[in-house]
Amino acid sequence: MRTSQIIATASRSDDYGGFQQPWGLAYGDLGSVQFAEVSVDTETGFVKVEKIVAAHSCGRPLNLAQVESQINGGVIQGMSYALYEYRVMDKPTGFMMNANVDQYKMPFSMEIPQIETIVIEDYSGTSSTDAYGIGEPANIATAVAIANAVYNAIGVRIFEIPMTPARILKALNKV
Repeated sequence: MRTSQIIATASRSDDYGGFQQPWGLAYGDLGSVQFAEVSVDTETGFVKVEKIVAAHSCGRPLNLAQVESQINGGVIQGMSYALYEYRVMDKPTGFMMNANVDQYKMPFSMEIPQIETIVIEDYSGTSSTDAYGIGEPANIATAVAIANAVYNAIGVRIFEIPMTPARILKALNKV
């Protein structure tokens, strides 16, 4: 197919006049909120996450199924932080001191709760696509939501993660 050459040059400002303010605070960045429903066995200290509702603003979702999948993965990772993952680090070297990976606990598929995702679309017109990332915001709020739900269930605030059965029982003065 015969064609002729087309050459064009364009320019635009780096932030479209909206994403970042001069003093470094974000403008119109991501926002999210999560809620957790848990049951706590006060005899064993075992926490079961029944349901997570995760509402996230991510600008324009270019692929809704992918965004929802990313939120689900973030929720599972956040749940793992909250209840299972106990990483022992050597502070001077930064090496992981856990004996081995099979003792590094993470949730199994049977422990994954019902996850309800709510994607809030926001078209601010401050970038060429209005799309934002969703990876980190999805897991950051989960551990906090679970900790608050545990507090509401047992009436005692747990300040350390993972919230293991031993820590729950200690907080309830049952150890």
